[in-house]
Amino acid sequence: MATAEIAPMRYRIIKDMPGYLRLRYGANAFTKEEGYGIADRLQRVLGVATVKTTPSNGGVLVCYDANYQHCKARVLEALSEFDRMDLPTVAASDEQLKYEIDNQFAVDLAKKTAGYLFRRFVLPSFISRVWTVFRSIKFIVRGIQHLIKPELSVEVLDMTAITASLLRGSFKSAGEIMFLLDISDLLEEYTHARSRVQLEQSLAMDIDQVWLVTEDGDVTVPLETVRPGDVIRVRTGSLIPVDGEVVEGEAAVNEASMTGESALVVKKPESTVYAGTAIDEGSIAIKVRNAGSNTRISQIVDLVDQSEQLKAGIQGKAERLADAIVPFSFLGFLAVLAITRSITKALSVILVDYSCAIKLSTPVAVMSALREAAARGMVVKGGRYFEVMAEADTIVFDKTGTLTSASPRLERVIAFGEKSEEEYLRIAACLEEHFPHSVANAVVAGAKEMGISHDDELHAEVKYVVAHGIASELDGKTIYLGSEHFVFEDEGVEDVEGREDRIASEAPGCSVIYLAIDHKLEAALCIADTVREEAADVIARLREAGFVHIVMLTGDAENSARVVAQELGITEYRSQVLPEDKASIVQEYRDAGHTVVMVGDGINDSPALAVADASVAMVDASDIAREVADISLLNASLEEILTVRKISTALMCRISADYRFIVAFNTSLIVLGVAGVLPNTTSALLHNLSTMAITAGNMRKLLPQQEGRNCRDVEET
Repeated sequence: MATAEIAPMRYRIIKDMPGYLRLRYGANAFTKEEGYGIADRLQRVLGVATVKTTPSNGGVLVCYDANYQHCKARVLEALSEFDRMDLPTVAASDEQLKYEIDNQFAVDLAKKTAGYLFRRFVLPSFISRVWTVFRSIKFIVRGIQHLIKPELSVEVLDMTAITASLLRGSFKSAGEIMFLLDISDLLEEYTHARSRVQLEQSLAMDIDQVWLVTEDGDVTVPLETVRPGDVIRVRTGSLIPVDGEVVEGEAAVNEASMTGESALVVKKPESTVYAGTAIDEGSIAIKVRNAGSNTRISQIVDLVDQSEQLKAGIQGKAERLADAIVPFSFLGFLAVLAITRSITKALSVILVDYSCAIKLSTPVAVMSALREAAARGMVVKGGRYFEVMAEADTIVFDKTGTLTSASPRLERVIAFGEKSEEEYLRIAACLEEHFPHSVANAVVAGAKEMGISHDDELHAEVKYVVAHGIASELDGKTIYLGSEHFVFEDEGVEDVEGREDRIASEAPGCSVIYLAIDHKLEAALCIADTVREEAADVIARLREAGFVHIVMLTGDAENSARVVAQELGITEYRSQVLPEDKASIVQEYRDAGHTVVMVGDGINDSPALAVADASVAMVDASDIAREVADISLLNASLEEILTVRKISTALMCRISADYRFIVAFNTSLIVLGVAGVLPNTTSALLHNLSTMAITAGNMRKLLPQQEGRNCRDVEET
């Protein structure tokens, strides 16, 4: 059979430098989707860092590591393999989307600037005036719409200033005002779009494997292989990775990411479930409707665009303050007009208003902070959590998987029953493999290291009990696996004489989970927790950063908790704490007037995470913990908590500094305008330029300028 010949694409190299290759196929040589496909293929070449494509001129930019031998040759070889009749197409990568947003912003900015300069210096005066009047229509209509509501807003001020300038015959002033308003809008749209892509990248679901329901039982398969019509099973504590319909089972689902409501929703057969929501309790089989990128994108967009409830309190105050100032601007206009009888001097009050800068600069600052946090590996689910993090004086940590290593290890298994240690471990691993928690992972990993096979068909349905345990059945016998409190107090399991002494001698300092069969203790699984390398230093620096109360909560015994607390320099800790107790302790601090941040990673931390003023989930946290948390860390280090504190503090300092500058600068312009020192066109120009400067300045990164400085430092500066 003959092999089809490739129709190669011709290109020319525009620039060739070590680590940098720019080439061009020609205008419209490929579509946008085909450009994404070209970038995706080249990105797979070993040593290639980034690939960006531009369909309008057929441009391809490849940045690669020049230290990789023959990387450039491999790139050129890959380019020669493209068939112009059959180019690959894929969805845009996040880097490509950011590149397109940057390009579009640069193009739009250049167009608006060139258009303004052309109208100002090239067009004949009469045509320029006609065009200015025509452009003013959209601003006037926007102002009238707000008046009809009725509300005196910034848009009404803009309309009044533009209309008054036109009536006075000051077309130059009206044109400047509209140009600067357009640029301000462009800056805000750019920041919003860029932040949304960054957050989308950070919020992508980190799920690789799912349980696929087959005729031979449930089997694990890669999520990317799941297709519409397949049936998957999702259990307690796990994130639902697809959109679909429940066909079996029942579960209480947390849909806060979709609806914003914290109340759990019961899902039964024929109920619809959505990707990104999490199962708080229960187990369901889901017939897949949508999988992959088709499910999560709209949620991410909604998350970024959520309305008032996620705005920073200071942002909401800024918007209310800006709207409240507008009537006073009109009163000032009328007062100056009555006193001076000069429309020119009166206009100086409207042309220079406080509200525009206040209302525009604050949301841009917050969106920029969201983007910077995402770039540093922190997903902050709303601007208001920056304010909480800046004001918080109390931080509460769960111990296991948070202050201790996210990857604890199984130290040993102590058998109290007649079966072998290997058999008990096999049973425990079979139960734990369904739950995404660090201790569960340690048990499963321990069994794997010992070469122990744990078949999922060993047991009946697994039920996670929020109070630290798992219940199931094996050969008609009831199995319990969990904490000391769960096994002995809640389930009434018969204890074994000398249990504590044996564990203390054979596995000192370990956390312990117990395995019981038919209410009889059979084994203890000893988990070694190692304190995170950076934990002690981070605790000390958090105290320096202003946290008065640093608290550790754990379900472990007093001895184990005390050792860890002493090692970390923590003076406030509670041991043998139940999940509901964690939430109560957090509430106690809040009731005492403290602003509380809760940091956790497990399913049993979710009640406390929900109660705190702001909550933080570690990178290896369970799906339900990450869903409930207000801030999710994408890196394993506790250092990121310090980083988000610094970003939050710096953001609040920046906004406060903006307010002081806006009030001082604009007041000066109004006084100089009323006094006749500055012409209105100059006052308007300086006002709008200052607004643009503040807005553009708020797009700068916070930490390079603010790291290591506090609010007092900024104020003194």
